[in-house]
Amino acid sequence: MVNPDTTGRGRAQETVAAALDRAAATEHLNAFVTLDAEGALATAARHDAPDGSGEKPAPWSLVVKDNIHVAGLPNTAGTPALADFVPATDAPVVRALRAAGAIVLGKTNMHELALGATSCNHAFGAVGNATDPTLFAGGSSGGTAAAVAAGVADAGLGTDTGGSITIPAALNGIYGLRPSAGRYPSAGVTPLCPTRDTPGPMANTLDRLRTLDTLVTGETGSPQDPGRPLRFGLPRHVFTEDLEGPVRAAWQDAVERLTTDRTTWVPVDTAHLVEFDSRIGFPLVFGEFADALGRYLDGHRAGLTPADVLDAVGDPVIGDMLKATALPTGPGYPGPAALQGALAQRRVMQAAYEDLFTTNGLDAILSPAVPVCARPLRRFEDSLPLNGQAVPTFFTLIRNTSPAAVAGLPSVTVPLPVTASPPVGLQLIGRRTADRELLSVAVRVDALVRRG
Repeated sequence: MVNPDTTGRGRAQETVAAALDRAAATEHLNAFVTLDAEGALATAARHDAPDGSGEKPAPWSLVVKDNIHVAGLPNTAGTPALADFVPATDAPVVRALRAAGAIVLGKTNMHELALGATSCNHAFGAVGNATDPTLFAGGSSGGTAAAVAAGVADAGLGTDTGGSITIPAALNGIYGLRPSAGRYPSAGVTPLCPTRDTPGPMANTLDRLRTLDTLVTGETGSPQDPGRPLRFGLPRHVFTEDLEGPVRAAWQDAVERLTTDRTTWVPVDTAHLVEFDSRIGFPLVFGEFADALGRYLDGHRAGLTPADVLDAVGDPVIGDMLKATALPTGPGYPGPAALQGALAQRRVMQAAYEDLFTTNGLDAILSPAVPVCARPLRRFEDSLPLNGQAVPTFFTLIRNTSPAAVAGLPSVTVPLPVTASPPVGLQLIGRRTADRELLSVAVRVDALVRRG
């Protein structure tokens, strides 16, 4: 039984009250679409009340991206057409965490339909960065990252299709895990591209991130020997090129700190992986979106079609693009044959990644998570300056995260030490389904980059 404190509130109620106070203090970040203060306090009161069931798990606070179902709360997916859609049951990933003591504070803001990398949502407002609210939070899981980084919640759930966990985690200075595709249950998640989509956790500490992974999957250990020397893949192409100054400096410092007698850097060719990504990444999205969203809407009796959703979007760029390329009636729709071709190429891409790991004996491939730092809110949605050139914002932000995501590999984001710049994140990519091994490697990497 939880003993009440001097205020008459038990531990869960104190946890939630403190979280709600912090949410109020950081309201300017616009991290939430729905802040369920009443529901969270009621859940906390039930947790604190003795019920004869024995010792309960310790309570902790959780925020959930607004495309992952939480029973009784709207699930907008960041788009107006779904503003009144309220699921009756939790997504399995939420259910697992609630069973372990999580108390859901609310649903977090995101880039509309999870198709964007800034979380500048045209319907529900832009999400500010937790370290500087004048900067964007990154996306598409920007609200979750901002709420966790600002100390509102102990942990959060996002989704990732091409870097939507990795990018905002890096830009807000927290830890994130994009699990191997299919490792986390995807039921109760508004789909964008089922082949690439996955829910995943974010947290302020690596220990908490590993615990969240265990709570969802039941996996507790790793065969990775903590005393064995590590072999890091150092990309020769794209991933470590054309970096913004602060990112370049943090990356070079990380490479130096990770160069020890217990580590080896192995230069690896990665150009072919980037080429795979550019060929098949969007054909997978365009080929799967309409069918997946249609089955989702029908299955949850939302009373809408994919066309209805796109007709009501807040961001016309997203609406026009998906109408033209992802609806079967659109002039740019790739068709079933193109989708099957992309899926076949993805299998070749996965084999190429596996060969890279096996041939070189790699524990992880390392790179900056994002080649730039967060930029001013609402000013660089289409393009941004990088080393004297105007570059497309979306493709620049996902440049380093998308290839592994398309291939379904796990990645972990580790924040790097910085002094005079916004946060910079390190991306670790592991072998497919070797998530626990990658998390163990991340622990050693995190300790090395913070040493001295």
